Amino acid sequence: MRASPARISIAVTGTLLAALLLAGCGSTPSTPKASGSASPSPSASPSANAGPAGPSDVLFTISANVRAKDGSTIAIKMTAHKPLPYSNSDSADLQKEFLETCGAAVGGQPVTAETLAANGSILMSIDLASSVKGKPFVYPLDTSLGKTNFFGQSAKGQGIKPTDPAAPCDSGYGWSTSGSAHAIADFESGIPGPDLTQWRYGFYGFSVPFDSNATIEACTIDLTDAATAVVAGDDSWNPNSARNGISCAIGYVGE
Repeated sequence: MRASPARISIAVTGTLLAALLLAGCGSTPSTPKASGSASPSPSASPSANAGPAGPSDVLFTISANVRAKDGSTIAIKMTAHKPLPYSNSDSADLQKEFLETCGAAVGGQPVTAETLAANGSILMSIDLASSVKGKPFVYPLDTSLGKTNFFGQSAKGQGIKPTDPAAPCDSGYGWSTSGSAHAIADFESGIPGPDLTQWRYGFYGFSVPFDSNATIEACTIDLTDAATAVVAGDDSWNPNSARNGISCAIGYVGE
């Protein structure tokens, strides 16, 4: 794997959570709420806050509104789940999918089952969902799924493409068309013993370039108690500072 003493790798996949509501892109960003859930519905009252709903393994959700090329509003959502140690039998499907993208035959630094085990890999599943399917975004979204400069990421789904097709595991991913997708992020401790808290050093969410003429609005980030217990006291994980009109993201940004 990558030879950095502080390296972190992220892999993402998981079950899709399509609990999204439509909201106007021009609305004032909403503040995070403690509870509530929503299902995508064209006739629902405008709101981007789906709340911290979902399975008990959820760490956090990132919800926002973007525009389609036809001018309609699309609600998008990222759901991050608690990572599993590579050795956990429940991670078998994640291992298989991750190695399909990051294995030795796909370019970049070779990844194998042996290297994951030797380096204490944990695999984190991330779901992407949107309120409608098949609509091109005004501008492709950059998705942050951890840290591409440390370990690999795998992402598959509608409109999902690697930034560099020659190195899909290491280059990050863009999202150009609404729909559903899943990703796997790999973090590694560098020794056989995994560290299940390493996900806190990743960065997660959506963004567009400043000159793209696109916006990301109604940004809402909900941390579950499981996430708060790990990131408490870290200002980079403050949900209230995660929105600026062209991004909706949270996580570690370095010293």
